[in-house]
Amino acid sequence: MRNQSHSTEGSANPFVDDIYLDHPDLLPGVTRIHHRAFDHIVESVESLVSKPDRFTPFEAIGRTILVTAPRAGYGKSHLAARLRHHLSPSATTLTLPLDPSRPISWPVALSSILRQYLNEPGHQSSERSLVAESGHFLLSQLILSHRHNGSLKSGQCPVDDETLRSNFHQLFEQGSELLNWTDAQSRDLTRRADSSFLHALSLGANELGFWVRLIIDFTLRGDTALESLRGLSNGEARERLLQWLRIATFYRPSLIVADGLDGFFRSESAGMEIAGLITGIRESVPRSITLVCLNEDIWKSVFEEKLPSAWLDRLTGETEKLRAISPETAAELITERLKETSLSPSRTGQFVDRLRTDHLWVDSEARLFPRAVIRQARELWDKESSKFLAPAEGEPEATEQEPPLSSITDKVAFFEALSEDRPLPLSAPSKEETTEATQEFSFPPPSKEEPIENPFFAPPEPARDSKLVGIDSIIDDIRGSGKTVVSESAQSISGFTAPSQEKPETGSLWEAGELRLRSADDQSEARVSPPPPQLLPKPMTPSPERKPDWVKILKTRETALMANEGLTLNLEKVEEFIRLIGREHPGLSQSEERFPSSRTVCVRWNVRGESVLLGFESPQNVYFWNNLLQQSLASNRREKLAAFSHRTEPFNPNLFSSFGFSPTVIKDRIDIIEMNDRELAMIFAADSIISESQGTDEAPAAIQIAIRYLDPLWRRISRPV
Repeated sequence: MRNQSHSTEGSANPFVDDIYLDHPDLLPGVTRIHHRAFDHIVESVESLVSKPDRFTPFEAIGRTILVTAPRAGYGKSHLAARLRHHLSPSATTLTLPLDPSRPISWPVALSSILRQYLNEPGHQSSERSLVAESGHFLLSQLILSHRHNGSLKSGQCPVDDETLRSNFHQLFEQGSELLNWTDAQSRDLTRRADSSFLHALSLGANELGFWVRLIIDFTLRGDTALESLRGLSNGEARERLLQWLRIATFYRPSLIVADGLDGFFRSESAGMEIAGLITGIRESVPRSITLVCLNEDIWKSVFEEKLPSAWLDRLTGETEKLRAISPETAAELITERLKETSLSPSRTGQFVDRLRTDHLWVDSEARLFPRAVIRQARELWDKESSKFLAPAEGEPEATEQEPPLSSITDKVAFFEALSEDRPLPLSAPSKEETTEATQEFSFPPPSKEEPIENPFFAPPEPARDSKLVGIDSIIDDIRGSGKTVVSESAQSISGFTAPSQEKPETGSLWEAGELRLRSADDQSEARVSPPPPQLLPKPMTPSPERKPDWVKILKTRETALMANEGLTLNLEKVEEFIRLIGREHPGLSQSEERFPSSRTVCVRWNVRGESVLLGFESPQNVYFWNNLLQQSLASNRREKLAAFSHRTEPFNPNLFSSFGFSPTVIKDRIDIIEMNDRELAMIFAADSIISESQGTDEAPAAIQIAIRYLDPLWRRISRPV
């Protein structure tokens, strides 16, 4: 809970401010504070995002959630600001104008809410206000409803249905052909509006005509078109405000916050007037949730003792009571503030421990809440900050030290290089780094019985006295004695080039994930484990008369990968491979888009008029998938969302149910691409030959072979849900 930044120099007290002022730079704050109430409200609002059919009447009543706290300082305003920040991609957050400086009336509420819509940037583009975008959505849905019931024939409107659904926010710009056509046809469109469309909006034909005319005039003339909404009586303002909220929430649901009611303490009439506003909105605006935030003393003096039982029952139907925070949450709150100071992590821990001890945070009678904890820390900082800022006696000052020699060089390789007069090697990667690097493709692990560091090392015969160390010594021995033969042709690069066509299949160098080195005299075999890809020599360019047999190589590598039980779903690798395939596939049209909370881009495929949006985020990133589904529904585009799943990282579509999406919406929009080990091995094998062929004349052929090899997967991804 924080309202402004502070100086981080010297002993400036980071706990001076204990009153939260709404500012976007201060969010999200300590997310564990009142997380249960936060999750409940978020789920309630997001349940209104999904609406299967725009022309089917939905529930005819909104919801009210009462949030109470035992006293001031529990973080009600901070909670409302966190909700606004979190829900901004999917809903509009409004504030009711409730304070003693102005009357509680419908004209004041109408003026304030319209001003908020004018100042709020559009969801699709920040260049226009949410008033314009909501109005353009209404015009597009009106035209589509006429297309739906057959009163508007194909060709009469200058824009097709799909474009009207997906690009409505730009099509009605000033001077556009569609706006001029709608302006000319507005009277006929509203007079003959479909009854189900009017019922969904709870508007009559005349009321719809008023707003269609107002939206067109607003697009042409700007704010001056809203003059007709000024100077209305209390009853007229009530009707116009509720009509506008139904139109605006037809596009995006709203969270309406009633906060800052402390100035009405013990008022005789404020409770009735505020409850009248809240109840009127709830009964007339279905896709809205009104959040009433107040302390218990205000609730008792303004509402509980002044309202009739019917209104009390409506306000208390859903209640969230903010409770004391845990010692762990209090420690996190203090730690966040101390990050602005020069305190070290150890001193920060000592500061928190001192607060925990002095104020008995662990005592069962302790009631911790954000403002009280901040004030406790402020007092301690004022008294003893110099002790925590001063270096402890005997504590060494932090200095940069020279890295040890062992971290710069690998000792064995270092002295071997000295003895052989070779260049000194740089530091060898650690075991953990090597393991991580070689897991890009899960080749069979080295044999535990015969660990050999060099994959091309041939053990010496027992009769020989000298040791063979390094690849140069091996090659010298081979060429000098003639006892051992390692082919230096392209066919000897096991698992990365085609096996020799001159020998039978039993003579293949790649068998069961092992590389076989044959003796020229006795044909005996020395088995070694296959090298990781990073340690293999670069494949030699094949001669013009002999081109690689990519299909055979693919099958060989697929078999080798299948023999390894360590196959895992690497979403980043799959994403790179599919993006490459999409650019080269002759039957696909591919584009790339980035969405909130995503490490990677999403890929959109258009196949025979069907749109497929492929996400490559982990199912653990529920915020990303939730927002992706919300934006897909809001765009009105006919598309499905495809997500990849494997036994090592399963994707459960039921995660969307936790955000309030109905099973029908999930079934109609989400397609889980379940992949088995063989398909994963096929992808990794195909990716390896594409990577190997890059920069050669064989690259186009390798890509097309990979496309054909995985054709069943492409068909499964692109098929309609």
